[in-house]
Amino acid sequence: MTILYKVESCGEFKSGKDTVFPRKVVLCSVSARNIIAFSALQNLSSHVYVCDIVTPWQYYKVCNAKSLISVLEWSANGEQLLLGYIGGRIEIWEPKEHTLNIWHLQYYANIPSEDIIQAKFFHNGKGVLFNTQKKDQTYYADKFERLEQRPTLTGFGGVAAEGCILLTSSGLLAAFALPQLQKSSPSNNSGANAMTEPIDNSQGDQIELTPATHSIGISRSYIEHCSIAASPSGALNVAYSVGWQQQQQLVYCFKVSLQMEGEKIAIKSESLASIFLNATPASQPSRRITNLLWIRVGNEDVIYVVFGSPESGSLLEQWTLTRRHQNVHALLQQSSATAPNNKSVDFVPSESWEQIAKLQLNSQIAHLSSSRLVSADYEQLYAIMQDNSVHVLEPGTLKQVNHTKFKRDGDTRFICADLTPTSQVLFIFDSRAQLHAMQTPMLKETTGNMQLLTLLFEYCIVTGVDASDLVMLNLGNLEALVEKLTDSFTRQPSYVRQFYYANFLALKSNLCRTQQQEFDNLIILHAISSTFKSLLRPSDLSCQDKGPADNLAMKLSESVPDVDLVLQNLNAKDFTVEPVMLQSLQQLIQWVTDLALNMLNRLPDEVMNSKLSGKRPSYDISRDIVAIGSLRELLVMIRIWGLLNPQCLPVYTKTIENIDVLLILFRLLTRLAQNPAEPDELLLDECSLLSKQLLIPQLSKFNPITLLSTNGYTALKLGPLIFTSHVEPVGLQYIEMEPVVFSNCVKDGVSNLQIGANPNTIRRCARCGFVNSANKVAKTSALKAWCNKWLHCHCGGFWKLIN
Repeated sequence: MTILYKVESCGEFKSGKDTVFPRKVVLCSVSARNIIAFSALQNLSSHVYVCDIVTPWQYYKVCNAKSLISVLEWSANGEQLLLGYIGGRIEIWEPKEHTLNIWHLQYYANIPSEDIIQAKFFHNGKGVLFNTQKKDQTYYADKFERLEQRPTLTGFGGVAAEGCILLTSSGLLAAFALPQLQKSSPSNNSGANAMTEPIDNSQGDQIELTPATHSIGISRSYIEHCSIAASPSGALNVAYSVGWQQQQQLVYCFKVSLQMEGEKIAIKSESLASIFLNATPASQPSRRITNLLWIRVGNEDVIYVVFGSPESGSLLEQWTLTRRHQNVHALLQQSSATAPNNKSVDFVPSESWEQIAKLQLNSQIAHLSSSRLVSADYEQLYAIMQDNSVHVLEPGTLKQVNHTKFKRDGDTRFICADLTPTSQVLFIFDSRAQLHAMQTPMLKETTGNMQLLTLLFEYCIVTGVDASDLVMLNLGNLEALVEKLTDSFTRQPSYVRQFYYANFLALKSNLCRTQQQEFDNLIILHAISSTFKSLLRPSDLSCQDKGPADNLAMKLSESVPDVDLVLQNLNAKDFTVEPVMLQSLQQLIQWVTDLALNMLNRLPDEVMNSKLSGKRPSYDISRDIVAIGSLRELLVMIRIWGLLNPQCLPVYTKTIENIDVLLILFRLLTRLAQNPAEPDELLLDECSLLSKQLLIPQLSKFNPITLLSTNGYTALKLGPLIFTSHVEPVGLQYIEMEPVVFSNCVKDGVSNLQIGANPNTIRRCARCGFVNSANKVAKTSALKAWCNKWLHCHCGGFWKLIN
């Protein structure tokens, strides 16, 4: 396994003379958006921080608390962070307006005099199976199979409900559903179990929830270790060990199911077969259960039990739940009259746990992690040891697949770890809250396997999980990988391409950092096109078999070079939009024409450079037939809207007064669409004249901040990278060599407006540097819909608020 980097702390995570924290004081969790959340002890209080895996040296505080944090858990979409405390308090935090450096408490609940030891968000029932045996398939629907799994809790109409379930150290189960929020129509309902009426949270106030409670067993016990996993039936599997029964070595197993009864949640707990372990040897009286992990490997339920002892290290055991048919005596058999389907039954189903494998390790296991990638043929277990080593084990045999030893820094020891959503990078925290990152052996053993890499990236496109952990690895031939991804995407049906197009463009933008500006323009163009088309309504529904956008695309397929002739064949009423709404979209209309002008103006130089160098760039938006087609469609719509409201038309400084910019742009783009790979000489000559006819505005470039990317990491192959917290590494900084017009001014990339040299508050993407004004000025429904497209940056990153 390859050690990627380490982030050293500046000494802030120390408390007096005790520089090594006890176990469970440092916790970590990685979200589906590849944001790491971790808690550490600082001045005798727990502090929670988050950081992006591509900028791990820069972390932001979520909160601090006097109580000790015992649970740290992300929601499935990576938008909410759950915190459980010793003392019975549970909190749900989320980034305010999706800014990574500002968090606010959204929900909280209290269970007095209880210690929370485990908590989970409800499973939404969604899942995609990753099967390497289907990497040769063509269509996404054949490559990725949807898992048949029921949600943990369903509301009206069988829709999956959002909420949390938790277990306390005394054996008390608690569950609550998160209420629906709205920005208006305030409601008096503040209960946690109500799921019908929405709650007004327009001011961002904290909402107290009242959980439903239920004892997991007949009697209450002191629970020391616990593991909760979702099952396909929608129930939750719970395994725990009782602290005062360590000598008996017994692991209790339960199935917990939730359902709505009116406006309240009903919790049902059903006892399953328990695991009876071997008695503790007299020679090892201090051997105790230190870890439990319940997972599903294929279609089987598996529990890993870890015994720890200072004298003999750790013993890891794997137990599998087997289901058998137990024969029944003839006197106890059901008759055919009472048996189901009128058939006599001579057996009853029974379940029992069987020990499949065990492994003795010299050091104590600090944490167990299993692959998060739901796979039919790929599953690995990671044992993080207190001697700062990592063992990669194969389920079923516990055979050691790989072993890595980290360099020990003084008396530090590994505490906790978590995997990225694609299970390609393992993040480990030691007792000083220092971050260690290592690449898992899945891709390491399949170097050069382009099909497997393509399948992983396609898995990210389909599921929507962040692919930054894959991007920052050394992927080898990047151009060939991007080409194969593009070729596979173009083979998908049109409706599939349209549905996943935004995810596909964001992935290509992250892969091709050197040509990020091209992909940024393509992503914004796609967003503007979808926004403008959503404003179109057919004038007569009775005689319309296609929408206005479909009719426009059909007319443009005829390659008519005159935009006014295209207008004559269209029904202008289908493109009618309120003049006030058009005025609010003027800056977006300006951006479309600016992009077309820049593309055509630089086309002659790019053709000449490609002829002189003998090679073309891997991507050029001026050669993209889809982008050219979108620009032509938008120019026609802008032409019609200019007749409705001339104030929405783009503004240019012209050297020749009588030129029609829209007419020229449409004619040149139509000729370019006929042969984008080899533009003719006459077209290039006309494009060269554009800069003499009018002043061409230069598009703003948003420089990426310092981050770990494919290009940055492959440039440094001397060994693991060493970073220091809150210190930006100089070697990975992005340097812009070209002069930029209005370089002293800040431009809002979302609204296409200059906001001055020193704006009060802006949001900058934590990954690509894209700038957005934090002051919301949307006054029309169209502009509000446009702003809602940018809850996250187009690259998938969170925003960072800068004052």
